[in-house]
Amino acid sequence: MKNKLAVWGTKADNERVLVALELQAETSKVNLYLFSEAILEEPFIKFMLHEWRDSPKANEFPEGYEVMVRDLSVTEGLLPDDIKVTRTDLVLRAHTEWQFAVLSAKMLEAYRQELAEFKEKVAALTDYDNGLFDNLRAFWDKVQSQSRERNLVREHADELRDGANELFENMKEMRKRMNSAFDNASKSAYVSVGNTLAEVEKKIVEGGIKFNVLFAELSQIQREYHKSQMSNEHRNKLWNRLDKAFKALKERQFGPQANAGTPVERNEKRLSGLEDVMKRVEYSIKRDEEELVFQQEKVNTSEGQLEAQIRMAKIKMIGERITVARVRLEEITATRKGIQNTVNSMQEKEARIAARKAELEAIEVKKAAIKSEIEAETHAKAEAAQSNTPAEEEGFFENAATMIGDMLVDALDTVKAVASVASERAEDALEKAKVAANKAADKAEEALDNMADKAEEGLEKAKVAADKAADKAEEALDNMADKAEEGLEKAKVAANKDADKAEDALEWVKEDKKNSPQDDIASTDGIIIDDVVHNSGDVASPAKDDTTNA
Repeated sequence: MKNKLAVWGTKADNERVLVALELQAETSKVNLYLFSEAILEEPFIKFMLHEWRDSPKANEFPEGYEVMVRDLSVTEGLLPDDIKVTRTDLVLRAHTEWQFAVLSAKMLEAYRQELAEFKEKVAALTDYDNGLFDNLRAFWDKVQSQSRERNLVREHADELRDGANELFENMKEMRKRMNSAFDNASKSAYVSVGNTLAEVEKKIVEGGIKFNVLFAELSQIQREYHKSQMSNEHRNKLWNRLDKAFKALKERQFGPQANAGTPVERNEKRLSGLEDVMKRVEYSIKRDEEELVFQQEKVNTSEGQLEAQIRMAKIKMIGERITVARVRLEEITATRKGIQNTVNSMQEKEARIAARKAELEAIEVKKAAIKSEIEAETHAKAEAAQSNTPAEEEGFFENAATMIGDMLVDALDTVKAVASVASERAEDALEKAKVAANKAADKAEEALDNMADKAEEGLEKAKVAADKAADKAEEALDNMADKAEEGLEKAKVAANKDADKAEDALEWVKEDKKNSPQDDIASTDGIIIDDVVHNSGDVASPAKDDTTNA
């Protein structure tokens, strides 16, 4: 988009002038220059009309021109009423484009200020800030959206992109340093916790140490594991080792059946055990609280200072015991909550797997039903195509054999052959349709099997693909059956044509009888009857009433 324009025009007194317009987007102003034709030379005119709008140089105009500054307004034009130009369309186009350019420049200025704020925040950072990085990425997404919609000029978008890229690089460098420090800390924690766990693993294998002692050590390692800052890779490795150590310890204490059952069942057993422990701890706290109240009441009635001091020592001891028990109860409660969340998550996962399995089974049943329906329809159409006309054709051939001679029989044999070929082609077509349907069903089944391994969203797409494949297979069968029926219909039409020819021949014979002597007619009739009887030996003999009618 250019911010300069030069066209020829005239003033109110019909003086011819060169009109030059220059946009000042930052101030929403337009500079209007008027050059009288009398003071202009040919090189300057060519420059203004063809090169000035693309020239980055400062304006160097000859003396004697006029200049006006006009506001860029939506309601008013770029030119005064007394100035008329030859290319009004160019001025109107510049008017609308420059309004857009001014608004785009204002948007650019707002984005520049926002980018400057980001530069200040990044410069003030000492450590990587993920929130600030996300905000910067949201800002750049917004700029990209405006650039794609062409609300920002390409040059302006490039300017903002360069500034944002610089900030991204700075923050990525900070993140790289933070990740390096985190990796070192993770490796150190992994080695420390791993060495402690290795000692306990060795004790479990060797045996000789009580179950409660080893279980307490594993529980302490587990607490350190949760408190440590580690990467997912290190955390997963240690978690697998901790899980194996707990299972090995329980198996050593309670036998192989300790780890039997599904993960949900094992966690439910843990929940049951934790609830029992919680009840015992709560009972212990309640008993200690009652003892504490009793000792506090007895302090005031103690006989002697020594008894009072003993009771105060008991009160302090009971109080410490209650504090420890409450801490223990909070830990058990937190552990139970975590296990309960795990159980809920596992149950939801199992429910999703069961639902997915049921849906896949339903799809398999639907596929089998579609395949069976296609095969049944294919078989029915094939039988219909084979048994559509043979009986009618046989009866027609036998009646025709009793009426005419060799010529008619040969013609009808030809028709029969055509019909037979058409029937065979129909069977071939239906067989091909059946093969195509099976292939389509196999492809649909393969597509469904592949999609079933993906996320649950793929199941709906697999259903749609299966339905489309079934529709296409059914459509292919219909097309093939239509073609077969069309072939048989053509065969019937051909047979009817030959039958018409046969009737014409018979009519000709009857006419010939009328025009011939009586004895000739008798002898001719005898010849025709003998020929029919002689030549129809391989054809089923017609009934007497049919012969008489013939």
